[in-house]
Amino acid sequence: MPYEIAVVRPLRQTTLSERFEALRAARFNTELIPQDWIYIDLCTDSGVSALSTDQLAALAGAKFIEPGMGLAAEASRSYALLAEQIQNLFGFSHVVATTQGRSAERIWSKLHVKPNTVVAGNMLFPSTRVHLEMNGAKVIDVIGEAAYDLTSGEPFKGNLDIDKLAALIHEQGADKVSCIYVELSVNACGGHPVSLANLRDIRALATAHKIPLFLDACRILENSFLIKEREPGYQNHTLRSIVQETCALADGCTLSALKDFLVSSGGLILTRDRGAYQKAAMQAFIDGVQLPGSAMELLATALRDIFAADAYVADRVGQVNYLWRRLNGGVPLIKPAAGHAVFVDVKAFLPHLGAVQFPAEALAAFIYHVSGIRLTKGPPPAPGQAARGVELLRLAIPARKYLQAHLDDVAEAILYAYANRGEIAGLKRSEDPARSKHEPAYFELS
Repeated sequence: MPYEIAVVRPLRQTTLSERFEALRAARFNTELIPQDWIYIDLCTDSGVSALSTDQLAALAGAKFIEPGMGLAAEASRSYALLAEQIQNLFGFSHVVATTQGRSAERIWSKLHVKPNTVVAGNMLFPSTRVHLEMNGAKVIDVIGEAAYDLTSGEPFKGNLDIDKLAALIHEQGADKVSCIYVELSVNACGGHPVSLANLRDIRALATAHKIPLFLDACRILENSFLIKEREPGYQNHTLRSIVQETCALADGCTLSALKDFLVSSGGLILTRDRGAYQKAAMQAFIDGVQLPGSAMELLATALRDIFAADAYVADRVGQVNYLWRRLNGGVPLIKPAAGHAVFVDVKAFLPHLGAVQFPAEALAAFIYHVSGIRLTKGPPPAPGQAARGVELLRLAIPARKYLQAHLDDVAEAILYAYANRGEIAGLKRSEDPARSKHEPAYFELS
């Protein structure tokens, strides 16, 4: 472990009856259980990583106390500090810092996506897909078929199928393809990476047809680490060199800093195009989504910590691998192991429950009841997954937050649930006309 514990927070110990009451109060939706009733929380790794002592020092004593950036980014010392880190580490000359990854996606899509066009992608994250579609594009998945095989050992299931991509460009015409958008470590198919060889092939097609290539780089660190582990010829490369080679193949990136970069706020737009940068910066100002100076300084500190050595990312991916190995063979999992989460194949776990019985939510509720551990359903399936009836439960492991003993407790709870899966009853949705369809659902025991 490349760090020691400097600050601790007590975890609440609860009884079976207390947890059932908490479930009932949350209407059997684990997303709605208050944090103080949770023992181990694996519902997300976004924005909940433990801070380093350097980050705490940056929070306590920011170097620069500045007003909002306005349109004068060059006058902000905090922005200059972050921009220098980005330029050195990622190779992009221009950066727009926003409050969230979603705001970065919204701005970038508005600038680059034309109505009545298509965007080629690889099971893009739901928010990315929504922003592209809101600007009038149709998102078409051209991911390789291995992504749909939950038990395949294929090491790069996030790869685009180059033949599918070429066929799409030919059928639509290059002028009807707004961009190619590639998510690194694709969440929808189990956090699986994209290889550099595949990105080079995509780049060649994009260049030949003058189509922009953009990355959703939220998980560029874990994608780069998995390249280092799995792609021939990269075992002796540093994480930094792989990150730079990845970025060199793209025209731009959007990302949420909450995943890989150990902060609780921040999104980035990275580009080499000064005109696109200026438009994005203006849009961020108009939308009111510029990142405060203190948050930019915290992100710059985190980047310095992360790239000081490869040990942090190796430990993070190692924790995920440890839990995956504890469960593999005893529970139906998505294979191979990924870099930020372990994904359970709910359909194989609970074959006696149909989709109308909300098996993922029922499994999460059962595990919380017996252990106090919170899990939630995986991201909404991509259209191709939905057509195949794929349903996943995600165990997202926050960085630097839990010890091996915590992961052992998680493994025991899930193995217990699998051994007693016949006891797990389905749920039915409790309709409430006062609630929007967009709000988290209420359930009751069926």
